[in-house]
Amino acid sequence: MNKIHLLILILVALLAFSACEKDDICVDGDTPLLVIRFYDVSDTTLVKTVPGLEVRGLFTPDSVLNTIPNASLDSIAIPLRVDSINTSFIFSEKLSDDDPVNNDTLLFTYSNKQVYISRACGYVANYENLSSSLTGDAANWIKKITIDTLLIANSISAHVKIYH
Repeated sequence: MNKIHLLILILVALLAFSACEKDDICVDGDTPLLVIRFYDVSDTTLVKTVPGLEVRGLFTPDSVLNTIPNASLDSIAIPLRVDSINTSFIFSEKLSDDDPVNNDTLLFTYSNKQVYISRACGYVANYENLSSSLTGDAANWIKKITIDTLLIANSISAHVKIYH
């Protein structure tokens, strides 16, 4: 009789532990950022730092969010909106304290594709058919924009080149 009780106890323990699932930890679940590299307009192979770069996201005409406060960078990674088909940013360059701030507004348009990663991560947004437009005046510091990758599925390599 003890052997039967022991066997039943082992079976119950196996059934109880087999119902447990492994911990769901999300390691692959980040929506990719738009990676932008800055290049010299006169030598298009030369990466060029933007002095006094500020990037602000535009949500509505009255709502602005500082994305990159004030830095000298040759590349940036910025988030695109997942709740819209476009995102606007104000890119500002200030060469020195004596020079005025030069603002250019960029509009990135795309289609949003939700991709299922796992139960722990859920869905992430990938962006397809990326395009851009530049608004400003004759004094734009951004001279040219090229899209290298129409699909944004990772934040590893540059998607957009900006020449200044």
